[in-house]
Amino acid sequence: MRHFLRLSIISIFLSPFAISQELTSDISGTVTSNGSAVVGATVIITYEPTNSSVTKVTSSNGKYFAGGLRPGGPYKVQVSSSGLLGQDRSANLVVGETSRLSFSLSSMDSVDDVVVTGSRVNFDKSGFTTTIDAEQIAAAPSVSRDLADILRLNPLVAIDNEEDGEESISIGGAHPRTNDIKVDGVSFNDDFGLNSNGYPSQRSPINFNAVDQLAVKVAPVSVEYSQFRGGVIDIITKGGTNEFHGDVSYFDRGDAFMGDSLEGKPVNIEKEDTAIELSLGGPIVKDQLFFFATYGSAEIANPLAYGAVGSGAENILNITDAQIQEIRAAAIAVVGRDPLGGAGSTESEQENMTLRLDWNIDDKNRLTYNYKEVSGDQVRGAQSSRNTLALASGTYLKTESTKTNSFHLVSDLTANLISEIYFSNKETSTDQISPVGQNYPSFRIDDAFGYRVDFGPDIYRSANDLDTTTDFFKVKLSYYMDSHKITAGYENTEYDNYNLFIVNEDGSYRFADLANLKTGTIKSYSASGSKSGNINDAAAIFKYEQTAMYIMDEYTVSDRLKLTFGARYDKYEGDDTPTNESFKSTYGFKNEGIAGTSLLNLRLGIDFVIDDVSDLNITYGTFASKLPGVWISNAYSNTGVNIANYDPAYAPGCNTSTVSGMTFSGTNVKPDCVINSIQNPLNVSGKVDFIAPSFDWPSSKILNVTYTRTLPYDVDFVFTYLNSEEEEALYKIIDTGYPLIGDQPTVPTEKAPDGRPIYGQTGSNSYNAGLYTECCGEREVISGTLSKAFRDGDTRLSVSYTGQDAQDRNAMTSSTSNSNYGKVGAEDYNNRKLGRSTYETEHRLLATLSSKHYFFGSDKPTQFNLVFTRESGGPKYPTFDTYTGRASDYKSKAFGYEFSLNDDSSSLLYIPTMNDALVCYSSNCSAEGTADAIAREAEIINLLHNVFGLKDFAGQISPRSAGSFPWQSSLDMNIIQKLPGLRANDQFVITLALENVLNFIDEDKGIVNYGYYSGRIPVMDLKIVDGKYDYSRYAYRYDATGNPFNISRSTTQSLWRASLGFQYKF
Repeated sequence: MRHFLRLSIISIFLSPFAISQELTSDISGTVTSNGSAVVGATVIITYEPTNSSVTKVTSSNGKYFAGGLRPGGPYKVQVSSSGLLGQDRSANLVVGETSRLSFSLSSMDSVDDVVVTGSRVNFDKSGFTTTIDAEQIAAAPSVSRDLADILRLNPLVAIDNEEDGEESISIGGAHPRTNDIKVDGVSFNDDFGLNSNGYPSQRSPINFNAVDQLAVKVAPVSVEYSQFRGGVIDIITKGGTNEFHGDVSYFDRGDAFMGDSLEGKPVNIEKEDTAIELSLGGPIVKDQLFFFATYGSAEIANPLAYGAVGSGAENILNITDAQIQEIRAAAIAVVGRDPLGGAGSTESEQENMTLRLDWNIDDKNRLTYNYKEVSGDQVRGAQSSRNTLALASGTYLKTESTKTNSFHLVSDLTANLISEIYFSNKETSTDQISPVGQNYPSFRIDDAFGYRVDFGPDIYRSANDLDTTTDFFKVKLSYYMDSHKITAGYENTEYDNYNLFIVNEDGSYRFADLANLKTGTIKSYSASGSKSGNINDAAAIFKYEQTAMYIMDEYTVSDRLKLTFGARYDKYEGDDTPTNESFKSTYGFKNEGIAGTSLLNLRLGIDFVIDDVSDLNITYGTFASKLPGVWISNAYSNTGVNIANYDPAYAPGCNTSTVSGMTFSGTNVKPDCVINSIQNPLNVSGKVDFIAPSFDWPSSKILNVTYTRTLPYDVDFVFTYLNSEEEEALYKIIDTGYPLIGDQPTVPTEKAPDGRPIYGQTGSNSYNAGLYTECCGEREVISGTLSKAFRDGDTRLSVSYTGQDAQDRNAMTSSTSNSNYGKVGAEDYNNRKLGRSTYETEHRLLATLSSKHYFFGSDKPTQFNLVFTRESGGPKYPTFDTYTGRASDYKSKAFGYEFSLNDDSSSLLYIPTMNDALVCYSSNCSAEGTADAIAREAEIINLLHNVFGLKDFAGQISPRSAGSFPWQSSLDMNIIQKLPGLRANDQFVITLALENVLNFIDEDKGIVNYGYYSGRIPVMDLKIVDGKYDYSRYAYRYDATGNPFNISRSTTQSLWRASLGFQYKF
């Protein structure tokens, strides 16, 4: 064990760079001799892997340039001039950046005194960026071989992977779904916004062996970058060369490579996880046409987080298989549906494929074609918890497939003018299918053997199908004129969507307890459906598009100063939505979709070389934000025209209180009278989502200042500051019972005891919610990095600290309007105040260490790599439990919000003082002053003032910054042993990646504890009695003494886990 403590590992060179292009790179510089410009010098720039080259001639001021070059390298730059001694240097280029390489040539007459004075390769700097190449990617500790393990090496990136299967990537404290992941220029995101990781797939969408270069760009000055908030993740894939090369890899990371005990207790987890990766590249026509292809597949079976006795889950509930069979028998006998047994492991499979073709058509034209496909499926749903048991009929198979094709043509039109034409097509399909079929209602038993029991597909699976197509076209011209590079471009992105999504299409039954299930006594019943009776008629089929034009000037004032000016104009337009006449007559405006809106972005970049060891770069400008497509789609899916809820008013005599009283015709899943109610032309009870007439596409105003310096003893120092003022897209309801001013809802006059408004909603899943723009959230980030190389570069150490202060009104953590509206804490959901963001990581420490040794000879290097992170936890705050479906209780138990808006229980809690006139402590305030009430008051005051530490907020509503969930620490390791292969230049590589080394050393360490992701902790059951809060009852199943912060332990993430890999590279 102790040998592991000596391991060292990889560190990333954290350098800020300027961003000028999305798909290509530039190289430029000056050629001088004896301090004077060399005119007419020949500069040959050769991409050595394919032997392709461009030739340039220096101008009257000795400058040369070459644009539209393929990122990566190595490049060989050769300079020659009559009467002068030639020079050559090597360089590697970074995507979207200009590498600057200057030369000072000596006269042939002084050949005996020649000193090579070509400068080191420098980069324009403007916007904080981390660039990671293929070698560094291969060395990074990663058991799952997920891009997130590479991205975390940027000090501004925080990975939330505490909950299995719910990983997310936040850059600089921004919303994870506002990142823009680009692979060879194709936006390779989950554009619709359903996956928490932002990927278009369940797992990492591209194999490690396909990546040549990855850059994380936080505030790129180039106006070619738009539609992001957190950052741009720019990935360039490998291409073929003049030599055939590739690799074959196999990785095993199942339960044989996992810990088996935590905190003194055995853990028996059955987990299968294997992966293979293949790659092959080479010439089709030498020096002219090349290919590179990859394939990868992974099969994973994860255990349940919670399950019944004998289920093999990470956490065992106190319910047996015999008791589950009793529930199952009752369901079969009474409702005629088999709920199946306890849920099993969540299995998933995924395949990734890439193909890249590079064609050097001639000396002036280069064409690249890329094909990528990622497809997978995963058994999901049926999530049991401490208080809930979900049966196997609640699982569903989620399948996802994304295919992209892209073409990129770069042409040297003249010596000074370069054009780029780019086209890509992306097709994504997502299906969610239950193992018991789609025609199966959702069932809930509030209490069976002490647990809430759910079976049948949840209400979001009964009609859920998504297909999207995204077409992107871009044309760009770059003109080089003395000290200026002028770029102008046009882009068009069209999104074509088919989204079938009917909540509760098959209906849902709720029983008070198991006894009521056995007698068929229904506590509540609800359903929705297509008004025509054909679910396909309710699908949202629509298009919207973004068109952009931009121009930018990169002005090199001198060798020490470069200025960048840019302007970008974006226009957004979309199809019309079906008009809901009832909505229009009620509110005076139409239920709109994404109507025409536009945005002008202006950027300024300053890159100043202070001296030979330090420089300063500044980016300031406005940036259009990215919106998940589902927020736009909601306005097309939920128009209130094609979908309606079951409303008893339109089906007199309809019996939904007993199973025996229901009548079904043919294969109908819903009772006949329920279907009649839904299809009644007068029934307009369906919810209406719309995009507000006043909505403007949100933008950010960003300032990024980065300072770099080489300190004594060759220590590299990087400091960056980021400030972002951000408009927010968020939902508001307008069916409040109060009038509007324009399209803006007014604040209700009826008040709760602490002064917050009480709304006047009366429906259930029949609200009207609009997407609005509000100003302004703010993010402030500081980060500093120290790094140093030792042993001639074979060992490198890097240490970074990042601090964040992120404030927003609504984190918008979800996809549906109701969940987005009420998921994050507020005292008034319609009029939110700024508060601590769900995505803030207040403190983050990152340390990396890489060390290469030659124990077995110079041709058999052994590399040790370590990554350590320590991060503060997210926000936590106490809230009221407002869960109620009874309209008569909305005002007293849910601040007037209807059921689908109150069920997240995120209304911030009032913190009482001693003898607070606004609070009582006996049931219905009926026994104040008794010993029980006095004891209850002391208990609550101690909990909120001392346990939660909110004494300073007594007499006020708790803020979202009330506290933080636990800090998390991780130490990961990778050992790489390279051995000679069967042929010269071949290699056999053995890797051992180990995550959570702390737990490997000590089973009591490395424990991952976490709270609910939005931060809310329902503490008190809300009840307002005669103008007072009744604090006599805790929230449902709240544990005030044993677990007051609702902390859960992630067993899988807490255990150490390893991956043993075998690779053959040729």
